[in-house]
Amino acid sequence: MKKITPIIGLQWGDEGKGKDVALLANTLKENDVIVRFQGGNNAGHTIYKNRKCFVFHLIPSGAFGKAQLHMGGGMVIDPYSLKKESEMIPNFQDFTKKLSVSPHSVLVLPTHCLIDTVSEKNLGTKKIGSTGRGIGPSYTDFVWRKALRVGDIFYSDFKSKYEVLKEEHRKTLNKNFDYDLNTQEFKEKEDNFFEGIEFLKKTTVRNSSELIERALSEGREVVVEGAQGTLLDVRFGNYPFVTSSHTIAGGIPSALGIKPELIGGALGIFKAYVTKVGEGPFPTELGGKKSSVWCRDVKRDEENEKYPNPNPNSIDQFEQGIALRKMGSEFGATTGRLRRTGWLDIPLLKYAIKINGVDKLSLTKLDVLSGFNEIKVCIAYRINGKETEEIPFDLSREKIELVYKSFPIWKGRLSDYEKEVLPKEALEYVKWLEKTLGVPIIHIGTGPLEHHLVKRFW
Repeated sequence: MKKITPIIGLQWGDEGKGKDVALLANTLKENDVIVRFQGGNNAGHTIYKNRKCFVFHLIPSGAFGKAQLHMGGGMVIDPYSLKKESEMIPNFQDFTKKLSVSPHSVLVLPTHCLIDTVSEKNLGTKKIGSTGRGIGPSYTDFVWRKALRVGDIFYSDFKSKYEVLKEEHRKTLNKNFDYDLNTQEFKEKEDNFFEGIEFLKKTTVRNSSELIERALSEGREVVVEGAQGTLLDVRFGNYPFVTSSHTIAGGIPSALGIKPELIGGALGIFKAYVTKVGEGPFPTELGGKKSSVWCRDVKRDEENEKYPNPNPNSIDQFEQGIALRKMGSEFGATTGRLRRTGWLDIPLLKYAIKINGVDKLSLTKLDVLSGFNEIKVCIAYRINGKETEEIPFDLSREKIELVYKSFPIWKGRLSDYEKEVLPKEALEYVKWLEKTLGVPIIHIGTGPLEHHLVKRFW
């Protein structure tokens, strides 16, 4: 029996998983399946197709391939967002024929989004960096056994169940945050929600477990795509600065209702540097605390005005971080927020590889580093004078000194090199990463477009 291929982000999300899923989708057949297993429209997977940019928040990133697409039971789904996202895809009608949704997926209500936004704002400087898409409150209602799921929309009492949950949310908003739900803006959001429900009713609804086990038993390929990244896993990430679902490969069986032994070795995706959106610890962040506050409080236009041409080789690490963000276009695909930037962190990467059972790697955005005079990589932490690769229980409570290794940069743009050629310095760097991580790197991203990719040739 075939096994699932999980595609998992190994950092704080935004590693470029979408591009690898899209690449795999080009090799899959009509009866193969691509599954998204967790999260909601707090994710943002950027895909280039025929030089046009698409950002998928809910739909699996293999939308332009031939394979069947499935939104799994571990997801939380904003129905209106799904409708709008589906409609942006060329040949919309043909696309919807290959899309299915699990009846166990949780519905994101308009009041979930309000609770998320208002409660995050109320936290002030202690906020965790939520996207405001209602993800946390939706999962909370699910754990409290109050949630409405996709399967509920086909029953006659759906509207009355919706009203009961809405009333409970109204009381919470009023009592805890002095927020009045009776606004025209909310009425419009509610109308959109039920418009999305009508769209969902026309979509194929299938149990994740039945769909996947049948495909595997028939020898078909099943690719399972995660959202966010390992370090945002609700239990094994940098808690409490995490998302509300299990982002690791171990979360796939419970999200899809399948046997653990059906999970094969994971393809782990990581960037040649590290980025993070939102609050929380980030050991290798360029600019440290100054950067984290800046990315929290400043808009993209403000940064461009103050730093129109940041120098990646400035003696100021804060300016280096801004340059890296600009060169890599590191702005939230879902929120537009500035992504915090820093050097690659080997201890965190090894942790993510181990916890996911990764047996192959994809290195993305190596080309972005071309503007630097040298590449730096954190190879170990020094805690209380002791050098270690072990990750502390709580990164934010430890004073960590970083041990760095430097590498020479290559000449020219990597996207200008042929598919089976890399400059000597880049290839030596990739080989060092393979040896250090103990896992083969099968893809290297050399630019944003579909053809900007080098497959393993050494």
